[in-house]
Amino acid sequence: MSPRGSAILSLSVGFVVSVFVGSGFLLSLVRDELHFQCSFLRMGSDDPGSFYCADGISYIGVEVGTFGVYGVILLVALGIASAGRTTAGMLQSRLMAGISILPIAMFSWSTWYATSARSSDQAPGVNYWVQPLLPVTVVLVTTVAVILAAGLISRPGVRTAGFRVAMALFVAAVFIQPGSLSAVAVALGILAAAMFLERRVPKKIESPPVTSVKKNL
Repeated sequence: MSPRGSAILSLSVGFVVSVFVGSGFLLSLVRDELHFQCSFLRMGSDDPGSFYCADGISYIGVEVGTFGVYGVILLVALGIASAGRTTAGMLQSRLMAGISILPIAMFSWSTWYATSARSSDQAPGVNYWVQPLLPVTVVLVTTVAVILAAGLISRPGVRTAGFRVAMALFVAAVFIQPGSLSAVAVALGILAAAMFLERRVPKKIESPPVTSVKKNL
């Protein structure tokens, strides 16, 4: 398969995994750990000390909004991967690597919003963000730094090695917080596409052929 075809395939697989596998973990994170659209039951309630959350239909907007943004990011990545050979492979690879950061940024912002947009009826003195998200955020920030650093390297082989390190960190992030899979799957697909497009980057610069000129004496 050509580098372009492999890149498009990896983008598609990443998005499919994000929607069909990551959506369940995302819903569990938002509802059960971040307690978004939930109310804390105080004294006198039917079950004091627990949370009362909205039904599943109320979370459809969360998933539609989240995967809608991921879909837009995917379309941009597909446009870059489908560009003709007039676009330099190195530029395509770097652009793709930069785009892989966007799902992570979306995940970080949306989870922060889910913990900050609280009603007054919440458990007092509890930070809903630190325990479920601080460890994975540290890993994701490190991953973003590795991607940015690798993108600045001119040597394709070293840049690809940096992308592989970033991919390993993405996998570690999913084990730390499965709810991040929705974003990480998209980011992994895009970063894998960047690696496939690296194949279009020439490994060395060929010198132009030298023609000999004979002079008639």
